[in-house]
Amino acid sequence: MVDTGMSFREAVQNKSFPTRWKEITVSPGSSVSTFRDVKFPASAGGYAYCDSGGVEATARNRFIYWRVNHDILELVEESLDFDLHGNALRFRFQDSPVLSGVAAFELRGEVVILVSTLSSVHRLIFPHPNRLQKQVSIFADASGAVLRDPANSHAINSNTSAPYHIHTASSILTNEGEALFAMATNTGSILLVKLPPHGIQGIVSQRELKQSSMMQRLWTGLMPAAIRGGQASSDMTLSLCIHTVGADICISAVCRDHKLRMWSCKNEDCLLAEDLLEYMPDQLDPQKAVLGAKGHIIRKSVDSTTVYLGVYLSFIDRCQFCVFEPVLFDGRYQLSHLTTIFGPCEDLVDFSVTSSQVWTLWTNRESETVVRYSSLGNESVNLSGWQQVFLQPPESSVVDVPMHREPRETYSDIIFYPGRFTTHTILKALNVYRRSLDPTLHSDIYLQALKGEVTAAIENEIQNAASEYEVAEDVYYQLQLQQWSRFYSCCLQYHEVGTKPLGLLADGVTGMVCLVKKSQLSFLRPCELLEHLYLSPSEYCVLEELAEPQLISEDAHRCQSEDAHRCQDVLTLLCCMKTLRDELTPDLAFAFDQDLFHLASPDAIAQQIIDAMIPDFGQGKEGSSSFADIELELQVIKDIPKAVSRLLEMLDLAQGHPERLVMEDVGLDAFHQMNCSHLFASSIGVGILSASLRQVMSTRLQVARDLLLLQTLMLRMGEQAGLHLDTANMIRSDLLPLTCTMVRAYYVMQWASETVVSVVQVSTVDSNLRQFDALNISEASGIIRPNKPVSQQDMTLVEMFLQEAGGAQARTLLAKNNFLDEDPCALWNAALGPAVTITGQIIWPISVNFMFAEFLMSKCQYLQLQQYIRLLQHWCEWNTSSRKFLLGQCYLNCNESQKALDNFLQAVHGVGNEDFLFSKLLQTDETQLKKLESLYFMKVIKLFEQFSLPDMVIAMATTAISLADEEDHNIPVLWSKIFKHHLELGHNEEAYAAMISNPDLVRRKDSLRQFLVVLCDRCQLQSLVEFPFIDLQDDVVNIMESRARSVDLTTHNYYDLLYTFHVFRGNFRKAATVMYEYGIRLSQEVTGLKSLQKQAKCYLACLNGLRLVEPMYAWIVKPVPVVKATFAVEAPGMSPKRTADGEERETEGSRKMEVIELEEIEKEYMLIHARLKLLQRDPDQAHMAGPTLSASETAGLLVSAGLLDNAVSLCKAFRMSLVVVFEGLTLRCITLSNQTSQYGDGDYMTDAWDWLTENDMGTVNMGKDVSPADQAWRLLQIYLDRYEEGGSRYHKCVAMKLLGHGFSLPNWFIMSYKVANPAELLRLYIDYDLLEEAALLSLDYIDAVMGKGGEYFGLKTSLIYSSPSVWLPYTSLDQLLGALRDVEVESTYAQLYEELVDKLEQYHRQVEKVTQDMIHAESKRSARAARQGMT
Repeated sequence: MVDTGMSFREAVQNKSFPTRWKEITVSPGSSVSTFRDVKFPASAGGYAYCDSGGVEATARNRFIYWRVNHDILELVEESLDFDLHGNALRFRFQDSPVLSGVAAFELRGEVVILVSTLSSVHRLIFPHPNRLQKQVSIFADASGAVLRDPANSHAINSNTSAPYHIHTASSILTNEGEALFAMATNTGSILLVKLPPHGIQGIVSQRELKQSSMMQRLWTGLMPAAIRGGQASSDMTLSLCIHTVGADICISAVCRDHKLRMWSCKNEDCLLAEDLLEYMPDQLDPQKAVLGAKGHIIRKSVDSTTVYLGVYLSFIDRCQFCVFEPVLFDGRYQLSHLTTIFGPCEDLVDFSVTSSQVWTLWTNRESETVVRYSSLGNESVNLSGWQQVFLQPPESSVVDVPMHREPRETYSDIIFYPGRFTTHTILKALNVYRRSLDPTLHSDIYLQALKGEVTAAIENEIQNAASEYEVAEDVYYQLQLQQWSRFYSCCLQYHEVGTKPLGLLADGVTGMVCLVKKSQLSFLRPCELLEHLYLSPSEYCVLEELAEPQLISEDAHRCQSEDAHRCQDVLTLLCCMKTLRDELTPDLAFAFDQDLFHLASPDAIAQQIIDAMIPDFGQGKEGSSSFADIELELQVIKDIPKAVSRLLEMLDLAQGHPERLVMEDVGLDAFHQMNCSHLFASSIGVGILSASLRQVMSTRLQVARDLLLLQTLMLRMGEQAGLHLDTANMIRSDLLPLTCTMVRAYYVMQWASETVVSVVQVSTVDSNLRQFDALNISEASGIIRPNKPVSQQDMTLVEMFLQEAGGAQARTLLAKNNFLDEDPCALWNAALGPAVTITGQIIWPISVNFMFAEFLMSKCQYLQLQQYIRLLQHWCEWNTSSRKFLLGQCYLNCNESQKALDNFLQAVHGVGNEDFLFSKLLQTDETQLKKLESLYFMKVIKLFEQFSLPDMVIAMATTAISLADEEDHNIPVLWSKIFKHHLELGHNEEAYAAMISNPDLVRRKDSLRQFLVVLCDRCQLQSLVEFPFIDLQDDVVNIMESRARSVDLTTHNYYDLLYTFHVFRGNFRKAATVMYEYGIRLSQEVTGLKSLQKQAKCYLACLNGLRLVEPMYAWIVKPVPVVKATFAVEAPGMSPKRTADGEERETEGSRKMEVIELEEIEKEYMLIHARLKLLQRDPDQAHMAGPTLSASETAGLLVSAGLLDNAVSLCKAFRMSLVVVFEGLTLRCITLSNQTSQYGDGDYMTDAWDWLTENDMGTVNMGKDVSPADQAWRLLQIYLDRYEEGGSRYHKCVAMKLLGHGFSLPNWFIMSYKVANPAELLRLYIDYDLLEEAALLSLDYIDAVMGKGGEYFGLKTSLIYSSPSVWLPYTSLDQLLGALRDVEVESTYAQLYEELVDKLEQYHRQVEKVTQDMIHAESKRSARAARQGMT
């Protein structure tokens, strides 16, 4: 073990979670039940692996420790590098107490632990760590089978029930694998039990060694001492150890007669008997030597092949330690005395000897634990060789509750502070406090849940203690204080029991020293130089220590050349500071820390404290002598400024070069990378590093504080302290401000090492990851990214930092500085201190390094990071802008967006000169400051967008635009951001202004599209239409047309908006075009009544728009879909666009232009209007569904519905015949007439009147008793009179319909038809076999032609020679005569035949006469013309 010459300090790991024990019960094989009443004091020990200092070894920093308490043996394996699984075993040896002297050995890939009990010995075999994975403990697969193997255990005195007699034991494992157990009895004999090697059959031997003379020994195997019994012998062995000396195995025993006897296990001889009183300096009389309470103890230490024996001689009035080395000289065994160290008059608990040191564990008269160590020198007697070990101070039993806090908050913070009380301790205290045992609470309960249980239990007690339901505030406060104090007292009691020390473990290879307690394991670490000088009494501080190279300094070697006077000045200055520290009351020290937390100036605080202390010094009180001592000591210092400056240099972790503490990527070779990757990386290792750093930072804060107070005091004393004016000015202007900076820096370090982390949920980590993604920060950037939620609440910020990024960086720097180059390496002494220092340098705020703040941000410790930045903001000039940026992120995550905005805006000033903002956040090669600021703003805007804070985005983007250059390519993006978020907030005017201001035409058009869509969705159409859209009107129209044609008409309506937009600007023809397109799409895509109504409105709006323009422009272009052109390629290789002659090919499906005028639109409107009329008459779904009907189909439906006027209008508009109208009306007339004749008045009349009233009946009053049939015939008559123009087409269709249904023609119809076309009527009569009507009509017709009644047939002339020619339908008459001739058998037809023949003959004669008259008249006219020609 390397002796550093420094003091040691206890470091307690921050571990409040319980150990998971694997319980194994062992039956020793003895039936002696009286052993259960035997009580031995609890003890502990440990074993460090042989290659624990090997840099590449699997067992590096790995060790085993154990506790023995009556019949329970607890074995725990720990590693400072890896968290071991299944590392705790608890053996219960039924009714057989376990003896001290448990030993562990390594042999051939196995770890063997030898255990002795009062009734048995046991060999426990486990696999060596080299055979396991590094995270697996050797105890992971242990089971009861380890002890049930008979070859690995042996029962002592199995055939007797004698009382207990064995009181101590020791064991060893030989190189051959034999297990030897040496056990001392109260009769002076030693039982020696040997187990054969594991896996080899052999006989277990049990022998007894007895001293009978100086050179003999008695071997008694038949009558052991256990059977003989008897009183304790004067040469009874008090303590023994078994070890190797050369090739022999020996037992060294310290006996009651103060002699050290050595037995050979091989030759069974007593090799020597050394009187230890000879090593007493005053030759104590053996007859008067009285043993102390503990008795003599012997311990061994094996260093390679050398064995050291450490003997503790305890007498009632003195004690001492003698260290021997057994040697073989001239064939005789001798003890070579190495050193003697006198111990204090205290109770020794345990001690351990290494090759270079003696470690002791004591209990003083106040029952306080004390640990001391001494180095083994070459002197035979060392009178003052003890070095100080500073143990963890006991927890205070008094808790001061500040006035501004409740007792619950204060006590809860203290009780549940990480590492203060274990979960097991709090659970025990809770059960005692409740006076009941809760079976649902286990040691693996979460700390937060346990905190809730404790709070609930105390609140319940407070309610029970309250006499009334409602109590005054001060009464409730006192009840709280009383109950919480009571519970805290319970915790303290169990904590004191659990922290009782039981033994020591010292590793001579690595230098690690552990203090094994009842329920805790602590470590003793070497102090750093400044810590040693400050904590140790002045007599322990020497010039040589101050002149040694420091681990914390990069320029350490310059200390060796310093003048001895300067070193003495520093020591004197430290002495003054210690004196001042002793005079500082706890209240003043607490007030100092509190004022620092509230950002008070350190020099102002120091001034107040000195003002409070000086009156006490000056009033003749106890402190005045201390004041005088300080004054005298200061006068001794030759150069106060240099001494103060040197002390400040020692305090400065950056050594005056903060820029050098940059955390760059360190390229390590594979060897160093592998060796350092897990150094001190386990939970225990990280806990020790964290606790050590907390202690070092706290001590350094006290040094800085006391130095500040001392300088303030010196300035107050002035010349009384030997302070000249120049010195005072130097202190006031240079040293005092630097000291204030150190105080603040170390206070921040202490705060970080003591502040507890917050539990972080998975959702918070996910949100943090999204923020990193929004900032485009990847792992390649070097920034620390969140990886997992924080689930443990019982750790500090520094401990969490060391578990992850900080620990990895510290280990890398440790390997880089060649601390691990030696193999084996004293890892504890050589690497722990530098690791603590390097960690402190990483966290040191006065440097360019920003890693710690990054880490807090990545772990979502927002409240803690706010406090950290608050403590730095007024004085630390490093990373100011980076801290502002992280503070903005904290505020952002805490829903304080305005504060976040302010900090983000302030952080922009550091984007060009701070590494975090430039290299990790922006990640750009750009160097121009304006562009860097622009990139920074873009990042922050994305962050605000991640949190959906449009108002903050607008403010940030506006600022960015005001600071950016005009040619910056990010300006269009910023304007787009402003537009987007103004629009999101409903600020339409501002959004429009931002859109117009955007210099990028593409982005402006995209913004315009979004602007139109959003305002349409919000139904803010009037506002949209009224915007001027300067230079954007065509784009507006194109966008809205595109949107109108691409969206569903049932959910969005952009056509109305387009129509309004055009009308608002007086472009009526475009408005008409929009409405026409809307109407067409409605007819094709939407069905139902509303669709038809909307179509009608569209066409009306279209018509209205076209009528408002000049007639020559009253047309529109019909929208025709664009079909992709296709070309008919005749053969491969030919042009798809041109023929072989070079002529352009005609394309199929190309765009067509179709111009539609007002008349065509009116027709389409009439079709829609007709469908609406149909639906009004008959709301049948069939009328709503389907595409637009043709004009003929619509007319037919109108006629069927009785809407004859509409049908007529439609037919006239589309220039269609009215035949369908007249046929339909005729059919209705027939139907009504038939119904009237058959049923009289009925329900059919209602429907008849309904459709009749829908048509224009004229102004003729037909009386009150007119039937629907009469009215229908009247309507038919009106229609014939109204619409029969220059022909008889409609009369014919009516006649055919009537005759086809066997209905006689009405007289009015016959009269009308005779006027219109009597010949056609005659043909119809003949076609329908109405011979009588045809004959009568022929007779009347012939008379009319001959001049009798011609007006009834519409004849304007008759058969006379002076009138135009008239004619008769001879063909029809011939057909009629033929038909009458065929039916001449009937008299009526025969008579008609005769009359018709006679009438025709009469007509023929008249025709001949007229013909002769015409010939004669023509002859006269010709003769007259001839005469006139001759003349």
